Amino acid sequence: NLISAILSIFRSIFHTFYAAFDTLFATASGLLRSIADLMSGFVGFVLGNIVIIGFLVAAFVGYSAYQQKAGRNKRGGLKTS
Repeated sequence: NLISAILSIFRSIFHTFYAAFDTLFATASGLLRSIADLMSGFVGFVLGNIVIIGFLVAAFVGYSAYQQKAGRNKRGGLKTS
């Protein structure tokens, strides 16, 4: 009876640690899965709107080149030197 009680205590301690690690690993895997889903959604968004994003980048580069060619600094005024 005493040995059974001692074994039961060790079994309970083992199950407690096992449940804690199982919960920890389940949480970590859920977090990684959520991050992967988020990244796939972001990549899908970028690929779905690549034409619009490309147009915006080209417009920004063109505007920057125009500003540089016109002799304006970054604040929009004329260069003094």
